[in-house]
Amino acid sequence: MLNEITVEKINTHKGLLDVVSLKNENAEVVIVSLGAGIYSYQYKTHDIVIVPKSIEDYSKDTAYYGKTIGRTSGRLVMPSFKIDDQNYPIKAYNSKLTQLHGGATGFSKRNFSLIHLDKQEHFSKITLRYISKDLEEGFPGELILDVSYQLNIDGSLLIEHEAISSKDTLCNITNHAYFNFNQENPTINEYEITLKASNYLDIDENNIIKKKCSVKDSAFDFRETTLFKDAIYKMKDTSFEGFDHTWLFDSNSNDLKATVFDPKTKIGLNLYTSYPAVVIYTHNVPSGIDLKGPFDSNAKHSSFTLECQFEPGGIHHKDLNQAILRKDEKYHHTITFEPFIK
Repeated sequence: MLNEITVEKINTHKGLLDVVSLKNENAEVVIVSLGAGIYSYQYKTHDIVIVPKSIEDYSKDTAYYGKTIGRTSGRLVMPSFKIDDQNYPIKAYNSKLTQLHGGATGFSKRNFSLIHLDKQEHFSKITLRYISKDLEEGFPGELILDVSYQLNIDGSLLIEHEAISSKDTLCNITNHAYFNFNQENPTINEYEITLKASNYLDIDENNIIKKKCSVKDSAFDFRETTLFKDAIYKMKDTSFEGFDHTWLFDSNSNDLKATVFDPKTKIGLNLYTSYPAVVIYTHNVPSGIDLKGPFDSNAKHSSFTLECQFEPGGIHHKDLNQAILRKDEKYHHTITFEPFIK
């Protein structure tokens, strides 16, 4: 039974990076230590994620292709956040009003250390580690984050996030892979999505949360199978021109949360996660970098993300998950991407 792990080092302007390939008879995943990110995911020889053209381009990318996001996913609102009675100032990033995805030197821009390889009969697995210093990007506590990728023999990919902090801090980690199952077709318009979520977070034009809302009778209702193009069309007159929003799952258990399917290729993806929410982004703005495949520098609606996490910016809202990790408590969450062919 084919089940391989290979490791090579590639020199980039960011220095030497570890590039690890996990491969079996159904799938191959390539992980890069910079940002502990997914650089390639092939299922049954089909590329199912879109990525920059080269590892060098990947190392320069600012759109987070495949990367691990932290110390917090999404946007924190300026000028600070508060844990108990302590305010922690933050620096704006990507907007004057917010800090995006952990700031200018967030985890997506850090080179993780490859600390463990494990090859068993039915899976291969790697673990990468980053140690974030106390007050790095304004976050209290030294935080040790381990990100594991386990490629199972059926082609599914299990991502584990484990962390511990020396102080009470914020911790909200996700993966930012962009999925496209048919890379001869430059959009996801004909894909079908089903999502087990009855509520979403309404946001303003600056992506700042306004309130929690029911999806009923809105563009955000994916409880029944919906074409992406139909939903995106309903957003055409908004500032987003697509989706960059958070949905709150109906279930807190690690069960099936979403399915996306391409009727043309018959390729789909099931999502399982222990996280309570997901951000779906439909690549509404230009990539800013050359991509593999037929995608131009615009790449509008070329792909979608399933960024499983706590509610981004929840620390600013009493009725949402705060994403506070207490000193010496263990943070452990999982995301499983399960591709299939009908």
